[in-house]
Amino acid sequence: MAYIGRSPEVGNYSKLDDISASFNGSLTTFNLTVAGAAYTASQASQLIVSVGGVLQEPEGAYTVSGSTITFTSPPAGSADFFAVALGNTLNI
Repeated sequence: MAYIGRSPEVGNYSKLDDISASFNGSLTTFNLTVAGAAYTASQASQLIVSVGGVLQEPEGAYTVSGSTITFTSPPAGSADFFAVALGNTLNI
């Protein structure tokens, strides 16, 4: 489909590296990486985050600043982690 003006810019979805090995029940801040390289998120809602199989609410359960994610409560040592970065967001 043709666009009048500039074409919308959209990014790729990326699966973030597993950080659950660092979960110990007391740490709340972790570095975000994709394939070992630092990943910078522009806002918390750009990530879909699951800890222990439970989806986390952006800005409520976690915040992001640059390539760091901070949880409001420390994840349990036995919890698993899964996150997807939504790439470049499209503002319509």
